[in-house]
Amino acid sequence: MSRSLQIYHERWHNYSYLNEPWEEDMTIESCVIVESARSTPMGEGAHTLPDFGHAICFYQYFRIPNEFEPLEQQDHSSDVETLLPRLEVLEQSWEQRQPKLSNDQLHDLQSATDQLLDDLLGEFVQNGYQTGMSNRLQEIVNNAMPDFELDEVYVLPGDLEVLLSSFGNPLTDYDAYENEEEAEAHAPAFDLNNPEHRAALKECITMFGR
Repeated sequence: MSRSLQIYHERWHNYSYLNEPWEEDMTIESCVIVESARSTPMGEGAHTLPDFGHAICFYQYFRIPNEFEPLEQQDHSSDVETLLPRLEVLEQSWEQRQPKLSNDQLHDLQSATDQLLDDLLGEFVQNGYQTGMSNRLQEIVNNAMPDFELDEVYVLPGDLEVLLSSFGNPLTDYDAYENEEEAEAHAPAFDLNNPEHRAALKECITMFGR
């Protein structure tokens, strides 16, 4: 069941590093988001949010405001000196593609993005998750974030099969068998209603990209 708009806004207005929503236990309606950095091939990561509404708020209150804040003052020259030459080429290539926006343009883009995310959150609260909402979230986020891309959005329980296909069955014991095929064949079936299974899956997702 989706929560009210007030609950979402209050939860994220009161966000703090001591109370991070993505640290909460995985539930049968959690939403998993997978991001990658455009400027480096080593910037993949994934987060588990309590539901799709929280995934929207993650970008509205946390990721996008943080991305907009340092745009004018980004200076990667000191970082590049410590990277491999290939990464330096990627860095320079991305900087050439970055839009050069004024303060007013940045403000307008952030305001428009905030409104689109707020509208999507309102639809989710009113109607629940509907097909196409994940694609809309990706489009909004990817049009706004300069250096990161929202690659995948998995909304449980409907996307469980494809999520397990991407991350694997977390119950597989690879050390107990001679090869991966045998271990995966003997792995217990994943049960989304089992809290221990969900905890194992969350740990697997959290480790992604590290």
